[in-house]
Amino acid sequence: MSIHIGLMIWKEMKQRNISVSVLADALEISKSKAQELMNTATIDILTLVSICKILNYNFFTYYESGKVFSRIESHEKNRLAAEVNRLRALLSEKNKALELQERLNKVQLSTISLLEKGQFR
Repeated sequence: MSIHIGLMIWKEMKQRNISVSVLADALEISKSKAQELMNTATIDILTLVSICKILNYNFFTYYESGKVFSRIESHEKNRLAAEVNRLRALLSEKNKALELQERLNKVQLSTISLLEKGQFR
């Protein structure tokens, strides 16, 4: 599937009544450079991110049906799931350590109490 991203940007700008001059000013580029963006089929990702922010529109959705994005999304979900599992295991270990510390504190308080009772008799 071939996507002419410049055309998609131009269509969104027309729908929102945004001129090339306004986009150029927001991107801090010349009007002719902005016009070139409308005529290009490919665009730098960082520039596209900026345009997404300016127009409040996610142009990356045009690419999401492609295999590359689905693999990246799947990989990212797997990585995040693994990280969540790692953090859960870590939290579980920390909770066990806290429980043991609480038990130790109770034993120490009990021992101190017994020692204090023994000293005052």
